[in-house]
Amino acid sequence: MEDSENHESAPQPSFIPEPPSKRRLIIPIVVILTLVVGSLMAVKHSFQKQARLNHDRVELVEGAELPDLDLVKLDDTKVQLSDLNHKVMMLNFWATWCEACMEEMPSLVKLREEFSPKGFEILGINVDENPRPVATTAAVKLGIKFPIFTDAGNALSEIFDVHAIPLTVIINKNRKILMIEAGGRDWGSDEVRQLMEKWLKES
Repeated sequence: MEDSENHESAPQPSFIPEPPSKRRLIIPIVVILTLVVGSLMAVKHSFQKQARLNHDRVELVEGAELPDLDLVKLDDTKVQLSDLNHKVMMLNFWATWCEACMEEMPSLVKLREEFSPKGFEILGINVDENPRPVATTAAVKLGIKFPIFTDAGNALSEIFDVHAIPLTVIINKNRKILMIEAGGRDWGSDEVRQLMEKWLKES
């Protein structure tokens, strides 16, 4: 009996795997959650942006009515389009790097000088990346007296679906579109002056 007992194999300890640390478990979960949340946020932002554009984008056709736009001047003063009580207004999208914009600007300055006493105003929408210094310098150099507004976040460019500048939209006091001009032109022509006289009388 003793020999038999002596030859029995000693019990082998069973292998118990070491449990993974909490840190090793949490890191993959955090990474997956971050990716999922990031993807959902990107999709949400895309849908919100498209919905905003579909809702607010202006139909650029003569006779259409502009929404009551929020405008921000170079000095950060905020106004709404409906606050500007002018008979006829011209929204001109421009930038100092735009050659056609700068070429037509002197004729715009002269047009305003002639017709502002009758109720005409130009609203310059500057789309320079850093508008305050460059637009201010340009205003002094070219004798621009009309108000200049910024386009933070390209909000106005999106609303008007601006793909090229200069883009000019002329409206009456009821925000009805009277004329659309894509590209530069001579705003001192007899044709333009006759139209201005007509629109101002009608308003």
